[in-house]
Amino acid sequence: MMKKLIFAIVTLLMSFSLFAQTTLTLQKEITAQLLNSQHVSVSEGNQISVVTGHNQLAVTIGQIVFEDGKRRKFDSDLLVLTFDVANSQQLQLSYSTFRTIEEAKAFSSQPQLLLQDSQGNPLEFELVQLRKNGLQGFRDYQHEVAEYNSAFVNSQQSAPKQDRSTLDKDLRQSFLHMSREQQQGFMQWAMKNLK
Repeated sequence: MMKKLIFAIVTLLMSFSLFAQTTLTLQKEITAQLLNSQHVSVSEGNQISVVTGHNQLAVTIGQIVFEDGKRRKFDSDLLVLTFDVANSQQLQLSYSTFRTIEEAKAFSSQPQLLLQDSQGNPLEFELVQLRKNGLQGFRDYQHEVAEYNSAFVNSQQSAPKQDRSTLDKDLRQSFLHMSREQQQGFMQWAMKNLK
């Protein structure tokens, strides 16, 4: 009798843990490209499962906008979000849609995304835009994110331990405030100087 009770409790806990996962719903124009450096499968409703703990999500935005009275497709550069998930919950990632190419360009120069929990509370995350000229459809996102992560890790290893969090924030803020040309120059320099 005791064995059956223990088995029933263990089975119940295991089934609960299978369903107790964090689901992230993406606004329909947002496409998940990578999750934690791996290709991600998106379920119905534009949802993905994220792990409890540290996550890195790479997304792009593709939206129809108007330019000179004509419709055209705007494709964003790769946007890399880093965030932590404390426990199983429902999350949502969105942005303010734009109608014109001018609004799309303003977004491209300073992307704004909103990550919220099921109660509508915003969650903290860090955002980096990996820019690249040319056709966006032929990019190797996995390679670009790996290069970015490698450059970021190397910059942290060279910093004294007590100053790493400050350096991390300062470095990311400086990078985000650079122009496109400055960001490209920095990334080229970082890649040439990898150890």
